[in-house]
Amino acid sequence: MTDTTPLQVFSNVAHNLRTTRLRLGWSQEKLALQADVSRRMLVNIEAGASNVSIATLDRLADAMGLTFSALVRAPGDEAPLRVWQGQNANSHATLLQSLPLPGGTLELWAWQLQAGEHYLAEPDPAGCGEIVQVQQGQLTVSHHSCTQLLQSGQSASYSTEQGYAYHNHGSSTVHFSRSILMPLPG
Repeated sequence: MTDTTPLQVFSNVAHNLRTTRLRLGWSQEKLALQADVSRRMLVNIEAGASNVSIATLDRLADAMGLTFSALVRAPGDEAPLRVWQGQNANSHATLLQSLPLPGGTLELWAWQLQAGEHYLAEPDPAGCGEIVQVQQGQLTVSHHSCTQLLQSGQSASYSTEQGYAYHNHGSSTVHFSRSILMPLPG
């Protein structure tokens, strides 16, 4: 089953991106250049019509001096927000909390992947790292040149600067949490 319903996050990002860009006095061209994205992609994101990667959102937030949370959430809303959805609507990632810290931001996420589903991530900015902890099922995590199979109750920590991937090679849904430390933008 594939769900084609747009996520609320697309609307939030479109609004926050355009509002912040205009407040900074930047053209779309300048933001595209600063964030290393195409102007065409930026136009689509500001229109709420692009299913953009989490890494691209990170680059946009960083270019404008925003936290990831400030870019994806509606202003003043701290409620959990589904940010990613897989091919199957039962595969998704929800940003639960974001905590500003000196030097960075700590984010807590709830993830679930259906059997056979995967998530491939682009590299995060320098200084990023995460901890994943499996609550149910088994999760294969690949990072750098390492692959780990985590069972229920197990966790792993690693740098996300070179990209990483989550895979569910099992026969049931895997549920896991992700805590990521993101350095301050810029």
